[in-house]
Amino acid sequence: MRNYIKNVAILYKGDYAKMHRHLLEKKPVANYSCVDTFVTIVDPSYPKRLLELDQPPFILFYQGDVSLLNSSCVGVVGSRKPSSYAVQATYEAVAVLRERYTIVSGLAYGIDVCAHLSAIHHHTIAVVACGLDICYPVAHRDIFNQIGKDHLIISEYPRGVNPERYHFPFRNRIIASLSKCIYIMSARQKSGTMGTVDIALSLNREIVVLPHPIHDESGCGCNQLIQEGATVLTNIKELSNI
Repeated sequence: MRNYIKNVAILYKGDYAKMHRHLLEKKPVANYSCVDTFVTIVDPSYPKRLLELDQPPFILFYQGDVSLLNSSCVGVVGSRKPSSYAVQATYEAVAVLRERYTIVSGLAYGIDVCAHLSAIHHHTIAVVACGLDICYPVAHRDIFNQIGKDHLIISEYPRGVNPERYHFPFRNRIIASLSKCIYIMSARQKSGTMGTVDIALSLNREIVVLPHPIHDESGCGCNQLIQEGATVLTNIKELSNI
């Protein structure tokens, strides 16, 4: 069954709706070669947290230490263009969190890559929105290679699939579901980060938010979340008690 799922994923380039329809109808499929290791929804090692999603990924292609999928994880996400204040707070927060948790993020510019870099000597998972043969953004090639070697990179997309705009919300649902708690370090009011928050809330994950100055547009989404009742990150040292 796992090879059948792999073949369907390659046939449809990871398109969830097409895969779902094909799997439901149990149609035959050609056998495709695959150089990447992978875990499927029928495997015992598939993380149970992902099954909480309405659309759990059928397959995760990976590079690195797959056991991290079932470790205790927290997500650290935010804007691609954060303020220096948010960047510094991210490094400081992850410096505490990394002692107890695997840090999950999306390898994007800004907060994501700061989170990975701060956790690079501990444990981190990068969830990407393209095939594992593609590094996106290209500027993150060095850390991409290091995470794939020493930590874990995962994707529901097979090799050759480029990052498309509509892939990122699917990527974000994996970050949210793997994590017991999501730290929002920077966010505009209408952004992918806020979409991740919506998914996390639907899964009853705790949302912890860094407050921002009122004139900082890169943090206005954070302040909105605080108004709506999110937990406020006010003391980095207190993270050691979480």
